[in-house]
Amino acid sequence: MSVSKRNDRTDTQSQMLAEAAALLIEAQDKAVAMIRESGLELSPAEWNSLEFKCSGELPPPPTPHRCRCRRYRGSGGDDPCRTEFPDHGGVGGDQWVRCGHFKETHGAL
Repeated sequence: MSVSKRNDRTDTQSQMLAEAAALLIEAQDKAVAMIRESGLELSPAEWNSLEFKCSGELPPPPTPHRCRCRRYRGSGGDDPCRTEFPDHGGVGGDQWVRCGHFKETHGAL
């Protein structure tokens, strides 16, 4: 089976992928809220083991549009994250986007 490309997907497939991505984001946001409400403080290793992603804002639409970059890639300071990832929920369906968040705001949950 070949790897599906954006242009190879039907409208239904693209819609299902966007809905699945939205469900994953919703579940992650709920999990983060539960952890915060409990007062539990997780170490960076624990956050990483749960695979929480950046969650910074990306330009809309849609609103809200959260970054799902897995890890910061940059040298810190004024160097924004250079990680690129597929954005399944943005305008036009699948597209590659660059995180662009600074180290101090990357993954700030």
